[in-house]
Amino acid sequence: MKIKGRREFRVSLESLAFTDIILNIFIFFFTAFSLVYTFNPMRESKIIVKLPQADVKTPPDQKQPIIVNINSHHEVFLSSKLTNLTDLRKELETLIAFNKERPVIVRADKSVVFDRVVQVLDVANKSGVERLGIAIEEKPVSQLPNP
Repeated sequence: MKIKGRREFRVSLESLAFTDIILNIFIFFFTAFSLVYTFNPMRESKIIVKLPQADVKTPPDQKQPIIVNINSHHEVFLSSKLTNLTDLRKELETLIAFNKERPVIVRADKSVVFDRVVQVLDVANKSGVERLGIAIEEKPVSQLPNP
């Protein structure tokens, strides 16, 4: 005679809650990974698009400073081109149109009257330059006698 054992399965609330949590985690990760895949920039760059062509004027190098020179005859040069203060302002405005923080360095001969340097600095300031400097030459370090 065979004796049958009791095979009653009881579903407890803890096992239902655990199953619910696991299913919610799966849904979250599947949704998150599908969104990551959908909005992946590498995937987007694989789309082949033929763009139209046009003439584009490339802006000047924004990292190089603009150099304004004043020679011993009080002549003002911008990019090795002789200019006056009115034209200097217009040209500086166009050069810094893309980047207001592009540095402008004024190099003046030491025999130039300081008033001329101030005029050039004033023109540069009125043209909207935010970073303005004056070039100097560093003095050589003199040898100190050893005691």
